[in-house]
Amino acid sequence: MDDSADLVRHELRRRTRAARRALTDEQRNDAARAVRDRLHDFTVYMAAQRIGAYAAVASELSLGDTMDAALKRGRAVYLPHVEHTAPQMRFAHWNGQQKRLMANRFGIPEPLVEVAELIDPAQMDVVLIPLLAFDRVGGRLGSGAGYYDRALAFRRAERKPPWLIGIGYACQEVEAIPMADWDVPLDFVVTERELMTTGAAAQSE
Repeated sequence: MDDSADLVRHELRRRTRAARRALTDEQRNDAARAVRDRLHDFTVYMAAQRIGAYAAVASELSLGDTMDAALKRGRAVYLPHVEHTAPQMRFAHWNGQQKRLMANRFGIPEPLVEVAELIDPAQMDVVLIPLLAFDRVGGRLGSGAGYYDRALAFRRAERKPPWLIGIGYACQEVEAIPMADWDVPLDFVVTERELMTTGAAAQSE
């Protein structure tokens, strides 16, 4: 990826982060409930038994209501987990108890589990992925650390579950994201306004 594309990605992150931060608490709460309801109307998500989710930080869209509902339906919920010495993100089972979460070195809450209990992303049915920006062909910009792209790199070669569902606010949509070779495209995006089929999922329809 050349310097101009990198600058575009940096500017898109800056712009969409500002838009996300500008939302009021009421708008955030309304959006979180709307996303929960859209997922409940989504066959791909509702069929999932193992759900990779995330504990929202800063101004990310909260999945609290979504995860609570999944646990009540008897689904297994997993959250990202990054070991200090491991470059690749894995997932840890979470039973809904906030006391079992501890912030990692990035300030992101993780379940308190033994390393032996961690499972690979390929074992998920769906993964709900936070984002800073997205477009309608599956492009996604995260914070830039690259953990999701490294963990889900196998999806670039083979289009199969886990289905990757970007979660964000409608204000984070951009016209186009310059994609890097290592970027893993999203299959779907869910915002408070709509559910979009993107990337490989759209091409298979």
